[in-house]
This record gives sequence, C-alpha cells and structure tokens, in this order.
Amino acid sequence: MKLDIEIGGKIYAAEFAAGNGMARIAIDGKIHEAAISEPEPGIFVVLINERVYSCVIDQTPAGRTEIHVNHDLIPVSVFDRKRFTGGSAGATSHGRASLTAPMPGKVVRIMVKVGDAVAAHQGIMVVEAMKMQNEVQSPKDGTMTEIRVSEGQTVNAGEVLAVID
Repeated sequence: MKLDIEIGGKIYAAEFAAGNGMARIAIDGKIHEAAISEPEPGIFVVLINERVYSCVIDQTPAGRTEIHVNHDLIPVSVFDRKRFTGGSAGATSHGRASLTAPMPGKVVRIMVKVGDAVAAHQGIMVVEAMKMQNEVQSPKDGTMTEIRVSEGQTVNAGEVLAVID
C-alpha cells in the first residue's frame, strides 16, 4: 500500500506491507523491516534491528493520530490516496466523497456519526488488518452523510465504508 506519512511536519512517500507478524516499509527508498506483536489491544511491541519499541496509538479529540514510542510522543498523519474517489481529493474539493477500505480487515472503531461535520484529514474510523490498525481519514471538509459499516464488521479492500458531502 502506498502512503504519504507526515512525521514532525515533514511528509514522506512510503510503501507499506504487513503479514504474519512482520511489517516492511520503504521510506524515501530506504527499506525498514520490523517484527510486530500486539500483546494487549492498542499496545504494540515492535522489533527493528534488534531494538525493542513499545508503541501506543492514540487519537486526539481533533482527529489527529499520536504514537507514543517508548513514552515519547510522536504526532503522525497517514494519507492513503487510493481511498479517495474522483482523483485527488483535498480540503477544497466539492461534491460527494466515498471512503473505502484500504485493505481487507475489520472495523474496530468509528469516530463520527451521520450528520457530524468533518475536516480534511480527520480520522473517521479505524480498520484493523493483520494486527495493524489503519486510520481512514476524511479527504475533505464536509458532512458525514452515510456510514455503511459498524464496529466489528469485516470489510473487503475497496468496499465503501462511508460517504461525505
């Protein structure tokens, strides 16, 4: 999966793959591999180059994602351009936008309700796949008009999860 990742205000082009407790991410041409386990819900242990990191992923009330790595706070934003319909959607795009599942998985959290105003890049829901949680974000400012899934529901890659007008 190709993603744009913002860490500390800098945006990196990345490609991510995960399976069987392993994750591989290529950032700016450099490949990083990690063993990942989730001993408790929402707490991840990551092993990279024989170093162990404890990671906790939190959502702020404003919809941003924060990762606590060994008790250090790292604000992170992840953008998956394939989720957006109709080409490149942005905060100023008009019309309807459908949010789709980035990969097969299970909806573990829905953070908004129908009728809520949402901002571009605000977290809408979380889909878990291969023990990795992927935040589905709004591609634009708008109003949540449909939520087509429920927490605990299994979804297929590309399945429409929600609609924003």
